[in-house]
Amino acid sequence: MNKFALFLGVCAAAFISAVFVAAQTPQAPVKTSEPLWAFPGPLNESIPSTKRAFSAVQMFDRTMAVDWFPESHPAMPASVAGRQQQYACGFCHLPQGAGRSENAALAGLPADYIIRQVADMKSGARKPGHPSFGPANNMVITAKLASDADVRDAANYFARLKYTKHLKIVESTEAPRTTHNAFVYVFDNSGAREPLGERIVEGPDDFERFEMRDPNVTFTAYVPLGSTARGAALAKGDGAARMACASCHGADLKGGPIGPPIAGRLPSSMFRQLHGFQTGTRNGGQAVLMKPVVAGLSQRDLIDLSVYVASLEP
Repeated sequence: MNKFALFLGVCAAAFISAVFVAAQTPQAPVKTSEPLWAFPGPLNESIPSTKRAFSAVQMFDRTMAVDWFPESHPAMPASVAGRQQQYACGFCHLPQGAGRSENAALAGLPADYIIRQVADMKSGARKPGHPSFGPANNMVITAKLASDADVRDAANYFARLKYTKHLKIVESTEAPRTTHNAFVYVFDNSGAREPLGERIVEGPDDFERFEMRDPNVTFTAYVPLGSTARGAALAKGDGAARMACASCHGADLKGGPIGPPIAGRLPSSMFRQLHGFQTGTRNGGQAVLMKPVVAGLSQRDLIDLSVYVASLEP
């Protein structure tokens, strides 16, 4: 055997030995960037000021409250935090009770008032303001399924919380063009605008954070020119059939012996309540006291009252 052949044989033996050793030794996986393009949609999302993360599935699971800031509120009872096969109060109204455009803020409302509203929904005395308005329909379903103990626990929890206002009111003849997504207005960020007319166009300033159920998201409400001043005049009453709002809701509408605090609440929610009293979809309890207040008022009057109430500090 010549030297070249011997060299080739040694090399071959070394190669076979190396392959054998490699086959017996676990290999570290090749590190490459994750192909997230193959998995469209959010996997785990987070928001500023917190290290917590929730998946897209969790953020749309009605049986649990998305709680970004657990340190900002007391421990939630099960009816608020959620449990299997039952809607969580904190999913829609948020753990801080801040509420959203399509529902109402519960923070700081008297427990007895919340309990009475749920009872009216359960009995049918209080109905959705419009049959196609999904959030109100979901609330009726929740009310009918909830036990008295769950309602009491949730009411006591929300009553302990402090309501914080995150609203800017803009009086204008125009508003940004909008689309609507799940009963909420979404502002067109391209700058396109449309006539406002006699409407309240209210929406979150950051729709993505809104959908992630961030309790600190801010809202802007575009309202007709002069609404705040006209609403303030209407809120004083007429000295006859229509009492002043403060008669029941207290000074600066921060709550009285009869009416709950309403100052600083979102105007779209307030308008839905006034409209419900006027059209008869809100009955029962103390609704009878509100009916003379709104009787004979125009839609523009209800808008102006709602805007004035929203303009106040809670």
